[in-house]
Amino acid sequence: MPPPLRLAVVLALLLTLSWSCEPAAARQDTPEVRLGLVATFSGEGFRAGRDALEAARFAVDAATAAGIPAIDGTPCRVTLIPFDDKDSPQQAARGVRELAAHKHVTAIIGPYPSGLANAAALAADAVGVPLIAPAATVAVVTAGRPHVFRIPFTDAFQGLVLGRLARRELDLTRVAVIANRDSLSSASLADAFVEAFIRCGGKAALFTYADRDRDFGKLMDKALEDAPQALFLPNATKETILLALAARKAGFTGTLIGGDAWDGREVSGLDAFKGAYFVDHWRENAPGERSHAYVAAFKTARKRSPTEIGALTQDAVDVVLAAVSRAGSTDRAAVTRALMDLPPHDGVTGTFDFIDDGNPVKSLYITKVTDGGTRLESAVLPPPEPCGK
Repeated sequence: MPPPLRLAVVLALLLTLSWSCEPAAARQDTPEVRLGLVATFSGEGFRAGRDALEAARFAVDAATAAGIPAIDGTPCRVTLIPFDDKDSPQQAARGVRELAAHKHVTAIIGPYPSGLANAAALAADAVGVPLIAPAATVAVVTAGRPHVFRIPFTDAFQGLVLGRLARRELDLTRVAVIANRDSLSSASLADAFVEAFIRCGGKAALFTYADRDRDFGKLMDKALEDAPQALFLPNATKETILLALAARKAGFTGTLIGGDAWDGREVSGLDAFKGAYFVDHWRENAPGERSHAYVAAFKTARKRSPTEIGALTQDAVDVVLAAVSRAGSTDRAAVTRALMDLPPHDGVTGTFDFIDDGNPVKSLYITKVTDGGTRLESAVLPPPEPCGK
């Protein structure tokens, strides 16, 4: 039975079975995969870090129960070693170096935000340890770094899709874009959207603010001067909410559009976001047997619903362990080669395949905010051209 199918079967079994892992001390004669996890456990992003750690532990438990990975027919021990990046790029890079030099990890999962992932990826490539970025969408994270891979789609892809959505499906001609100039991901997605929207025949005006700015009244007045039909807000959820409230206070009645950084649970509860569109990497009601099995097994084991961060983390752990099995080794160089050579992976967040620069070819989900919730509008594959049929 192929490893992805075997793992899906185990996830299904978890619905009805409870079990515990055999203590590592009892299995010292078996091969060991040492898996580093760099995430924010203290700092503003600690909730995402908490979700990532819980999901990584769940993924490791499920793999252990399935006997994945195996080397020469012997199931490996998988040891998870967390490191707190403290929401700091410097600390994220330090974590990579420490995990590689002192914890002798086979591979590293994380960090999650693009700015932190970029710093960590630079360090990982320098020391030759494979790193999987579960949520970073900025192109530079993987560009020219053969040891670095990502699970999500890139800003170029989601910017293209959203630009086409605004121009073609929503028939908009004028959009104001408001980005955080100090955020690598916000600036990257803003540029990708503007390029796609203009190529499709629209007019886009770009406005920026500094990272610590929170009073957006004057900025919003400028952004609304030319009466845009929509605002594109490629920002973190807290900033996006403040911008949306400022826009509605200023009298803006048009459409709000956002990227993958929006938290659907938060924005969907606010009247300001009714009718808004944004991008998801994964949703609890996403199609696919692998996704359905994951949701059911996670709920049974953890007594709550999995998160988008959790689903991305599950896929990150799974591809590393699949690469170890394919390589038949925990050697970092062998695992790196195996990651690039993996066949299309049937993951929780979709089926994807790594191509150049460690980027996956995969679909994204367009979500619309409705009364009291969100609705999956469509799953979109990479289009060959933003304005084509």
